[in-house]
Amino acid sequence: MSSGFRQFRYLIFLLPALAATAAVRGQTPNTTSSDLPRFLVYFDEFSANLSDEAKGVIADAAKRAKEAGSKEIVVQARASATGTAETNKYLAQTRSSIVTDELEADGIARTMIHQEPIGQTGSSDPTVYNRRVDIILQR
Repeated sequence: MSSGFRQFRYLIFLLPALAATAAVRGQTPNTTSSDLPRFLVYFDEFSANLSDEAKGVIADAAKRAKEAGSKEIVVQARASATGTAETNKYLAQTRSSIVTDELEADGIARTMIHQEPIGQTGSSDPTVYNRRVDIILQR
């Protein structure tokens, strides 16, 4: 048998299995995102200061966590790729701590909060999308 024919035969057997796997994945409900929302807190460039709007988002997250009986809150902090990776890692850690402190001030026990300072994300595009903290409620 030629090598091309063996590869073709292999693909014939492999494709139906891949299609079945994709169909099953497409039907699996994503209860985490639809059940409990993700709250996004945005920051100015090179800043970890909370605006009044950011404080409102954090207060809403704390309120929803209490209402939903969340067992854990994940705080994922990001920084844009402007500046050095080391500086952005420190900035992400600072943002994570600031949001955690605010959640605690809004009545969330610190033991419920898991911080994940991700650091630098995205390209050198300094858009606000990369300068954020995600507050993820989990059951």
